[in-house]
Amino acid sequence: MDTTEFKEIVDEIVISNGLIKRRNLYYLEFEDLTVVLGLQKSSYSSGYYFNLGYVIKVLNDKQYPKYIDGNVRLRFDFELNGKTTDIVNMEDVLKDQFISELVRNIKHYVSPISNIEALRNLILEESDLLYQTTLATKQFLEIE
Repeated sequence: MDTTEFKEIVDEIVISNGLIKRRNLYYLEFEDLTVVLGLQKSSYSSGYYFNLGYVIKVLNDKQYPKYIDGNVRLRFDFELNGKTTDIVNMEDVLKDQFISELVRNIKHYVSPISNIEALRNLILEESDLLYQTTLATKQFLEIE
C-alpha cells in the first residue's frame, strides 16, 4: 500500500463509522464528550500510529481539540502478521488485515464511548488507561 491508498482507506473506514474529518483529525461529538482520532507518522519508518483522545467538554473548552488535549488518551493496537503492535507500517501490512483491525479498534474504542459514564466504564475495565488519564479527570470521574 502506498500513502495515498492508506489514507483513503483510513478516511473511508473512519468516516463511515460516524467520525467527521476536520483538517488532519477525525471527530465524533457527543453531548458531554468529544472523541478525537489522529494519525501520527513515525519519524523512523513509513509507519503510522493511531492516537485517540477522549475530551470531556466541561474540563476542556476548546472548540476543536486535538487528541493530545484528551483527558484520557490511548493508541490503537493492531494484530498484524501474527504480532501485536501499535504502529502500522503500510508497506508490510496486508490490506484486508489492516482494515479488519482498524474497524475492530473503532468498534471497541470509539463507537460505544458516547458519554462520560461509558468512558468511566472503559477505564475501569482496562486499568492500563489509568496511566493515560489526567489527575483532574480521575477526580472528575471519581476514580482512584
